[in-house]
Amino acid sequence: MERFSHELEKLRGTILRPVILFFIVSAALLVVGTPTLATRIFISAKSFLVPNGVLLVALGPVSVFIAPMMMAFLISLLITFPYALYSFEKFLRPALYPKERKVIYKFVLPSLILFYLGCAFGYFLIIPLTFSILYSFAAPIGVTPFFSLDSFVSSVFLLTVSVGVIFLLPVIMILLTKLSIIPREWWLKHWRGAILASVIFSAVITPDGSGVTMVFLFIPLVLLYGIGTVLSKNRRAY
Repeated sequence: MERFSHELEKLRGTILRPVILFFIVSAALLVVGTPTLATRIFISAKSFLVPNGVLLVALGPVSVFIAPMMMAFLISLLITFPYALYSFEKFLRPALYPKERKVIYKFVLPSLILFYLGCAFGYFLIIPLTFSILYSFAAPIGVTPFFSLDSFVSSVFLLTVSVGVIFLLPVIMILLTKLSIIPREWWLKHWRGAILASVIFSAVITPDGSGVTMVFLFIPLVLLYGIGTVLSKNRRAY
């Protein structure tokens, strides 16, 4: 019982330390500078992502307050993600064999690179392309296009982080295979289920109901699953 309490305390610290750092960085972004760093980031995102001719409208006073806060949370998450990953690895380290630790160490840097690559892919390609396509239908039907501030901020946050997590799929697949948890044949055998799961996952996390964003997420997700299947190997890497 004492050992269980000790492990529970370690788990609490593993979760709490990254969370505290996350809020410290977020607070710094919200108070440093005039205008604040979070406000500057929001203005930059608005200029880059909102299509020309589309009005960004605040539907309430709370939206104006929340918008820079959500942008601060997004940047803080990107900054503190490496520490969160390190904290989680440090918690798991005593439960792993030395050779298993070596395998995991090999995947730390690729995981960080793929996560940030995915976030950049979502922010610089998927989000502006989705917004441009969706709002291109406004002029032909003679309506004034506008974008609510709440929808804009939530879409940017959700899509950026979601695509970053999606890009970790090959690393997770390869790691599970190299640790002999899931054989490569399992990935090959269940490719149909993976496609169905990709459709469902893409539909769930997309903020619009048009299907446009879902397609943009579904295609790279299936490609990443294929890459993970090809690169995974049954033999142990250690």
